[in-house]
Amino acid sequence: MRSMESAVRQTPSKRSKKACTECRQQKAKCDAFLNPGQPCSRCQKVKARCVISDPFKREHKRQRLSELEQETDELRQKLRSSETCKSISSPIAMLTAAAEMDIDTGNGGNQSSVLPSQVSLSYTHPAIPQPALLPPSMSLPPDSVSGTRGSDRAIPRILSGVRVTGDEIDEIFQLFFQDYAQFLPILDPRTSPNTYYSKSPFLFWAVIRAASRSYPKNPTLLNALSRGIVEMGLLSLTSTSSPIHTIKGLLLLLNWPFPRENATMDVAFPLSGMLLHLAMQNGLHIPMSSHEFSKARIPAPSESDMTKRSELWAQCVVVYQRTCLSKGQSARSISDLTHEPSQNQVLFQRVSPDLALELRCQETIVRCCNAVLENGVRALSPDQERSLDIILRMFENQVKDLESQALSETDRFHTAICRLHIQSFHLFKTNAALYDDCIVRLVASACMVIERVGDWGKRPGLLPATPLYVFSATAISAFSLLRILKSSIPRDVDIERAKSALFLGINIMKQISAGGNESAAKCVVILNQLWNSSKAFRKPDGSEYSGLRIRSRFSMSAVLDSVWWWRDEFDAQYRTLLLSQETTEDSDHGRDASGTTTHNPVIPSERQESLVLDDQFLADFEWALGDDCLLPPTEPCSSVWSSTANMI
Repeated sequence: MRSMESAVRQTPSKRSKKACTECRQQKAKCDAFLNPGQPCSRCQKVKARCVISDPFKREHKRQRLSELEQETDELRQKLRSSETCKSISSPIAMLTAAAEMDIDTGNGGNQSSVLPSQVSLSYTHPAIPQPALLPPSMSLPPDSVSGTRGSDRAIPRILSGVRVTGDEIDEIFQLFFQDYAQFLPILDPRTSPNTYYSKSPFLFWAVIRAASRSYPKNPTLLNALSRGIVEMGLLSLTSTSSPIHTIKGLLLLLNWPFPRENATMDVAFPLSGMLLHLAMQNGLHIPMSSHEFSKARIPAPSESDMTKRSELWAQCVVVYQRTCLSKGQSARSISDLTHEPSQNQVLFQRVSPDLALELRCQETIVRCCNAVLENGVRALSPDQERSLDIILRMFENQVKDLESQALSETDRFHTAICRLHIQSFHLFKTNAALYDDCIVRLVASACMVIERVGDWGKRPGLLPATPLYVFSATAISAFSLLRILKSSIPRDVDIERAKSALFLGINIMKQISAGGNESAAKCVVILNQLWNSSKAFRKPDGSEYSGLRIRSRFSMSAVLDSVWWWRDEFDAQYRTLLLSQETTEDSDHGRDASGTTTHNPVIPSERQESLVLDDQFLADFEWALGDDCLLPPTEPCSSVWSSTANMI
């Protein structure tokens, strides 16, 4: 009898040393030993399976979720590889369709900005050949968004009274992913236009606006839609759409130039700042701490999330810096945008190798611009010119290091543009001909950039899809060659190659242009007329005018300086306006308060530079509006700069 009672007591005593697996996993108090053979009270309450297991080991949820995500990714990759249907080949570097389009927007600006982590990125080269300047494609992520372009026919849309049919929308989206998306791989080509519109009308119309540049069936869309889409971009901060969609829409808006009405102001530079600050407001600049920038309580992002956000942040920085440089404005360095230097190293490790090199090239250009500005850009003293030469050689050596990291034609193209921007500062020297080797290197870089764009442009239809930075590099190359060929040419310059590159650059900009109001079309006119001019870059006595008069616009100074010379000689509209103003001024202000006539000296028109600008090309580069006198074409910049520095 005692032995039986002893056995009964020993059983709960033995089980009391162990809790069930569910309670052990949650570190909760378990009473399974009180009722042997029955579930514990906690498992009964939550309706969980109550099991006591000796080899049980607690699992870390985050680690387990990461393993499940990786396993899911592998299964999806196998599933896609087994599909017989041929998927669309287009680079996707950022978010999957689920991460792009399934973010809850019910709370407007308070919604979570952290992206779902269902997919990890895999960088692979495309299976089909691509043009030399196109970035290497990456594998398509699984499409978890309902509706594809093949199964979801686009609905007609109206913007600013302009109706775009469903067939036009489908064809424009197909054109975008065929020619445009390779330059900015941030969207999923399998997501339907209707889905894009339902989540972000601004992002939808940004795609339409970009691809309408080369849409042959309705060439009127670009001009008709541009103003309405720009207004949407300016008002996008008040949108209830996900900020990620707004950021992507701004990226598309800034990456491709478009014609504007003459009375409107160029908003690209302000929009670039808006893009950067919106990205920072949502924590893209610190991917590992992005959850700290959300108003809602959300978990810390996973490794996959941080990779996606890092790539989107890198694209924001690149487009922002390129926009600033194309407008001749200074840009902030990425080191100024992060809290800790170590974050930059993490960023370059997370993004794809080609995007990392692209970002390094832009950083090098920005730092070079800041160093040149610190050294001085006005009337340079001999010591300043020597310092400038040292600065430029230092950054050219940095470009050599970047070139050693280039693995593709795309990488080499970005390093060539980087070298061009740096070497263009040699034109700031008072007598650049004294530095023959510098000019020879500049000519070689300019020819290389134009020739590479020309080779890539042999593929039909791609030059109209050229993003802004390619046009800017082509313009800098062409105008630098024009300036050098119209001046005292160093003996080591390959003149025939320089001429061929200049004419090729003119033809390239003809194909880039999507309308008469675009900068590319106006550059063609200016280059043609200045090339055949006998007065360009010459003083009234016929001697050569050395140096640049426009020195505040960094690498774009050579372009704007040539525009100024062209306006001097060929802008009939400017001449007519100037003469009419002089006549009005003489009649209205030719008498003093007593009624007596005053005799004010009249400055010859060839010696006067007014900034009453009706020419939209000058407005494209944020030239100030006013009627004050600027630098006469034969006087050094320093003689009048103190009175006009605030006008540009």
